[in-house]
Amino acid sequence: MKILRNFFNRISFMKEYSDWVYDVQTNKSFFVPITDTPFRRKQDTPKIFAYYLTQFHPIQENDDAHGKGFTEWTNVAGAVPQFVGHCQPNIPYDIGFYNLLDINVMKRQVELAKMYGIYGFCFYYYWFSGRKVLEKPLYNFLHSDIDFHFHFCWANENWSKLWDGVNKEVILEQKLISSDAKEFYKDILPFIKDHRYEKIDNKPLLCVYHPEVFDKKILLNFMNDLNKFAYQDGFDGFYFMANNVGGFNVPSEWGFDGIIEFPPHGVFDKGAAVKKTRLCDKTNFVIKDLTDFVINQEFIYETQNLTFKACFPSWDNTPRKAYSNGVSFSLSDTQFEKWLSDIILWTRQHNAPDKQYIYINAWNEWGEGAMLEPTKRFGYKSLSIIKSVLERC
Repeated sequence: MKILRNFFNRISFMKEYSDWVYDVQTNKSFFVPITDTPFRRKQDTPKIFAYYLTQFHPIQENDDAHGKGFTEWTNVAGAVPQFVGHCQPNIPYDIGFYNLLDINVMKRQVELAKMYGIYGFCFYYYWFSGRKVLEKPLYNFLHSDIDFHFHFCWANENWSKLWDGVNKEVILEQKLISSDAKEFYKDILPFIKDHRYEKIDNKPLLCVYHPEVFDKKILLNFMNDLNKFAYQDGFDGFYFMANNVGGFNVPSEWGFDGIIEFPPHGVFDKGAAVKKTRLCDKTNFVIKDLTDFVINQEFIYETQNLTFKACFPSWDNTPRKAYSNGVSFSLSDTQFEKWLSDIILWTRQHNAPDKQYIYINAWNEWGEGAMLEPTKRFGYKSLSIIKSVLERC
């Protein structure tokens, strides 16, 4: 009897799944078309920066680690639904499966970003004691006439095959030695001298993703040296910010001016676990509902640090990590809108007029399901929410 019951339950589940797949393929009601009224920035409009990944072109390191021709699209296109209602794979719309070596791609990205109120990109900068990777799109941008603000977030963890920054299956190891400051400064100097590079009080804005990867004394000396070099070139030093990765919340002790939030850090331990029938019992990921997190404003907390707050429109890193501790967050459009609206209000109340910064994770983290770029199913939905919030603020 139990066997028979399980058999019929399985048939019922498969019908539910097939209906869901059909809906994904045919239901166009979720699609939000492109706006016909571009956003008009006001003087007091908060500056929204979107984190930006450059891993959308082949490089030798990825060829060696993952196979010939690997890019971020490899994981994205190969993703499959892991439960009913799981929207995978996410298919890009408008620009398509692009190659970032084509400068026209970045031109279109900026056109869309400005259309919906994004102020600039926070480019991940991959630098390993003088060795740069994924840097070609950055230089293409630098040498272009694209009119858009930007700054760097130094992605300073180990670069691993598992995308977790730890010491297993390391592709490039992250070390910091006393002589690195001079080389690092020389490499970023053409960028920080550019008029588009974001500066606060004549200080180029530079974020460090995970400060505690390094010895505190070595990092402090490194940053002091960068400041000295910057003074020599007419800047008033650097404006150093740190991400809250791993719960980091003591920026002044490490020489930083403040914190830039980087969800899902600070969010991983939030939300209620959701039980779903898995399509494969070999998967290893969790599903979390962020309804209470948003309703209860758990992203608002007491702090003595200058904080640039952040949110994400969605998060689902199962394309990368469905079998290795992935996380899929359940977040509705209404919840994303409230999260963004509330952190903008908080920023207006707590940060000085020249420090009205908001960050969104991310512009194009397709492998982590955190992207503002249009998708085939939802169109320009996430961008439209940002524009709507900004127009009300």
